[in-house]
Amino acid sequence: MLTKTLILTPNYPANDSPPHANGPQQRFRRQLTMILHGTSLTASLIALSLFAAAIPQWNHNFFHSTGPSRGDWTDGVPLGPLTVALIYHTVVLILPFIPKLPSLQKMQTQTLGPKRSQLVHAVVSTLLLLTLFPALFLAGYGSLFRFWRPAMRASSGVIPCTMLNIFARECEPVLYHVGTLQIGGIVFGCFVWTSHFALLLVALRNLRRHALIKQIQSEKLSQFSSRSESMSRSGSRHSTRRGLGSRKGSLRSVENQGGAQPVSQVDGQRWPGRSGSASSRSTTSRGGSRSEEREAERA
Repeated sequence: MLTKTLILTPNYPANDSPPHANGPQQRFRRQLTMILHGTSLTASLIALSLFAAAIPQWNHNFFHSTGPSRGDWTDGVPLGPLTVALIYHTVVLILPFIPKLPSLQKMQTQTLGPKRSQLVHAVVSTLLLLTLFPALFLAGYGSLFRFWRPAMRASSGVIPCTMLNIFARECEPVLYHVGTLQIGGIVFGCFVWTSHFALLLVALRNLRRHALIKQIQSEKLSQFSSRSESMSRSGSRHSTRRGLGSRKGSLRSVENQGGAQPVSQVDGQRWPGRSGSASSRSTTSRGGSRSEEREAERA
């Protein structure tokens, strides 16, 4: 059953390949996708390095009073999603530059196809969005920059390192150094999350485009099949009419020829052209016998 959805042909063609593969629009979209992958790759690498640098210094000077471990487990949680993002973006950026054999490329297009590749991009981006957000939230909740306090000076202007200034920069510089690393890791992790959100939107758009292409192809196939069936039916009707007309024409030609050459029946069979000869022979024989009888009577 054909749908009544308005489908714009320039935006959604009837094949998987874009109508203008080297057009400005398609080139801009490819460049934007590659820029997003490159940005997320760089941000994930920086965030991974910052969290990895903050963990040993945190473990050497501080400890967690709650949680599964006394070490810096809150900064270790984002390492998993960031590592997956780093590997994913590296593969996506390097894969187009790897030369492929024609047989391998044909097998890859037959097995994966555009829809499955877009599904892979959408699934990876969704998983990273779902895992990276709580990981960054835990890293921010267990970070040290939440304890930063300004230094309280005494009446003499000196900053005493007592319980009053235990979280001041002048008395605890490691607290600020580790907190700065944690802030940097969280900020670049948010860049990674934003880039993957944009990549998810791109993948969903491509999936929608592929679904519309399949819809157009199915509608065209249904229209073509209905037209072919109607054409085959009309062709069969024309052929039967032509057969009947040829039969009628042959019968009429036989009847017209029968007026000049009558058909005789000899031994239960009809033979054209023989009745005329037989009747002429019978009339000549009868005429000859009557003339002989008249001559005998005269004598």
